[in-house]
Amino acid sequence: MDTLNSLRHALPSGDHPRRVAVIGAGSAGLGAAHELNSIKNSEGKAVFETVVFERRPQVGGIWVNDDDAGECKFYFDKSGKPYPVSVGRLWPPSPIYDGLRPNIAIDLMCFRDNTIKSDVLFPPRAVVQNYLDEFADRHNLKRQIRFETLVSSLRRIRHDESQAKLGRGSAWQLTSRNLQTGKVSEEEYEHVVLASGKCNVPSVPTIPGLWLWRGQLLHSSFYRTPTVFRNKSVLVIGNNSSGMDVARELHGKCVRKFPGVDEWVADATADPPRTGVKVRQSVEDVNRPPQMDYNPKDPDSPEWSRRIEVVPKIVRVEAPPSGSDKAGIVILEDGTRLDDVDVIVFATGFLYDLPFLDQSTAPFSERPMLKSASATESDEAEQASLQSYFDGGDQPYTPLYDMAPHLSNLDSWHLFYEPDPSISILGVFGNIVPFPFAHMQARFVANFWAGRAEPLPRLRVDVPLADPTRWTSIVSDSDPITEAPYTRFPHKIGFPSDWEYLDELVRRIPGGGERPPWQGKGEEEEGLTDGRGGGKRGVEGNFITPFWRKERGPWGRTLRREELGY
Repeated sequence: MDTLNSLRHALPSGDHPRRVAVIGAGSAGLGAAHELNSIKNSEGKAVFETVVFERRPQVGGIWVNDDDAGECKFYFDKSGKPYPVSVGRLWPPSPIYDGLRPNIAIDLMCFRDNTIKSDVLFPPRAVVQNYLDEFADRHNLKRQIRFETLVSSLRRIRHDESQAKLGRGSAWQLTSRNLQTGKVSEEEYEHVVLASGKCNVPSVPTIPGLWLWRGQLLHSSFYRTPTVFRNKSVLVIGNNSSGMDVARELHGKCVRKFPGVDEWVADATADPPRTGVKVRQSVEDVNRPPQMDYNPKDPDSPEWSRRIEVVPKIVRVEAPPSGSDKAGIVILEDGTRLDDVDVIVFATGFLYDLPFLDQSTAPFSERPMLKSASATESDEAEQASLQSYFDGGDQPYTPLYDMAPHLSNLDSWHLFYEPDPSISILGVFGNIVPFPFAHMQARFVANFWAGRAEPLPRLRVDVPLADPTRWTSIVSDSDPITEAPYTRFPHKIGFPSDWEYLDELVRRIPGGGERPPWQGKGEEEEGLTDGRGGGKRGVEGNFITPFWRKERGPWGRTLRREELGY
């Protein structure tokens, strides 16, 4: 550590603030700008000059209203991997449509020390967007945001390895384009925060024969209303939040307003239903209930849930018989053949993408942040079928940029690009409370780049992210670097490891890591809470996570059912 201290003191302080580019003005980008602005030097002057780039015309990211999702067209590459592409749009549609309710209680969802006025725990989308807009106004962030500006390129042009451990010594050239005027700008920054989120590129599994399907294919991010599926047989792939939302609304359990909602609910809940909709849900394990929703196979679940037919996962698709008006034949894992499906909706998540990051240039050419998944092998019959599909007119699809199911070459905290921590990426983890999580990550990043927090230590990568002891499993820099064991979800953290992660970060911020003084100790906490996270609140600052937040999370499903009925 003496070497790092001497490096820090040897760095010139400079009279000008260091330039930081933040890419994205959603919740993570706004939190980052707020934290970077809060860092002042001994004279009260800003340490950082922050510029935020946002392609949309307003703040809020995926919470911005996006009624017209556009056409979803499926393309296939030469290996048969599908790519749902938005036709006629500059970027893919937001997966959050108007009226959608968050699945996290809004008080838990808020940034630290930035509460929201809401009469309900699970308000409509617009309330969340308004909260983010008011946060930006309250902290005077919009003056730093370049709206309707697309970052087209980011590349490192200088690097001083002697300063790399402190997240300094690099220069990044950022090229952007104003979407209104077409003006292209090139600028230089010393630090970059990647805050563009992970809901941009829909992910669909490779299914042999899917290219033979004649019916409609849709990713759930394009879903806006159930009414377009009247008299359709719909197969929903996946039973996480988005898949359950689609299946629920198709059966008339709607808690939002949209054109025709009253008629739809009346028809869907009639006995017998009059919508003509049949809903199946294809899942990997038919005996494992949804994590966040009612189990359609449970006789005690609501009627709308029990009407969902749960089926095994798809293994392949076959073309319909010659002369048939069927869309195709779906073959399930148990051998069942479905020939009455009209629409397949993939609620199968998203890929990570950084379209502005050229993986062919240093340092990413040696240590890529995105490693595309290898193509799956297919047998001769599948290859012949796919070639016949391409011979029919559609050309093999080549993505315009790299995308991957997970990120690579991050530090063991999944917060910095390990070879050069002058670049940080927020909110990589899955199963977190995103707003306060990325906010506190940004707080550490700002303090680290300002030289006020030590570099994060290396951790044992063989300890799973979901294990809270991961964040104290420190190894020395001299220990050999090992590969993390394979896991299908390499960024999944979840409760209670997520709060332990943040507590370890805040302990590394000067003056941080103490227990909130307004919170009781030990058994005394039981007297300050209703048992469901409704306990005493106070200033959170740089204290460890207050008890009410840790308690609220596991109660989310119960609280949502009480308020919304699902």
